[in-house]
Amino acid sequence: MKYIILIYLILFTVVSATPKEKQLVSSKVAMQLLESIKKDAIVLGSGEIEVHAFIDPLCKMSQRYLSLIYKRNHEIFSHYTIYLYMHEIKAKKSKQHILTIMDATSPERMIHNIMIDKDMSALVSRHSVNSRELFEDIAKVAKTIGVNKRPYIMIGGKVK
Repeated sequence: MKYIILIYLILFTVVSATPKEKQLVSSKVAMQLLESIKKDAIVLGSGEIEVHAFIDPLCKMSQRYLSLIYKRNHEIFSHYTIYLYMHEIKAKKSKQHILTIMDATSPERMIHNIMIDKDMSALVSRHSVNSRELFEDIAKVAKTIGVNKRPYIMIGGKVK
């Protein structure tokens, strides 16, 4: 019995210590996929280096990431062009927040209101068909790439 428990513990340690795959596709394929949704991203900055980030508006780490970007905007926005893709963490149930951001006249302002200011007064329950389709398109690309955390940050098609 002791040996069975010992073997079980060793197997459990080996399995849990095995790192999860960070990205399911090559960087070239990832860049092609990102190009297909790039036009619909919320774009911050105008620098030479492109950063693609999948974020969830209700995720604390995504909120910290965005807060840092805005805090250091002069440095960051001159060096980087940041493409933000709204992608829901199922447990956060943020689909309504994401669709509100996508439908907004100024998605950049709305993302700031919801994620930084924590102002939920602008949330709406009806959303355009276009934003729903965009939500699904981003979700498909994220699943294909293997987005498994938020923020999921990519530079040059590689996760960081």
